[in-house]
This record gives sequence, C-alpha cells and structure tokens, in this order.
Amino acid sequence: MANATIRLNIFPQSIQAEINETLHWHSQTDRVELTDREQEVLQIMSLGWNDQKAANTLNISLNTYRAHRRNILNKLNAKNQVEAIVRAFRSNLIH
Repeated sequence: MANATIRLNIFPQSIQAEINETLHWHSQTDRVELTDREQEVLQIMSLGWNDQKAANTLNISLNTYRAHRRNILNKLNAKNQVEAIVRAFRSNLIH
C-alpha cells in the first residue's frame, strides 16, 4: 500500500506548490459567493459563446461583460475562463 502513495516531494518545490494548489483548489471555491449577475455571466460563459454574443444576450456592454468575467476569475482563483468553468461545475456553482 505504501507504493500506491504519491510522493510529492520528488518534484521541484515550484512544481510541488502547483500540485498542492491544484489538489486543494476546491476548498477555495467552496466559499465563493457570486452576485446574481455574476451567476448569469458564468452560465453564459459555460456555453462557450464569444464575448460580444454573450454581452448582447445579457443586454450589457462588452466592457461590462468582461469586467464581470474578470471578477468571476478572481473569485474562483482561476487563471482563465476554462479553469473557471471547470471549478464552477465541480463546486456546483453551475449545472
């Protein structure tokens, strides 16, 4: 059974930090609170539409859409839109 345990200390420290962050990201998103509008933007983001179509659908400007998306990425501690969507699905923020 000891052989089945992953030994993270075999990686360089910078990679080990990334691995630890990835393994424990869910604890960060469990506490995320999105506004109602951010929830709507997140739902639209999950459809994979381009920014202009998403903004038009929500009846907001392109800059406002991008600001909401940036806030969502920050709240989910995501590096990009795909990572944000994956984290949102895994955290049941979107279905």
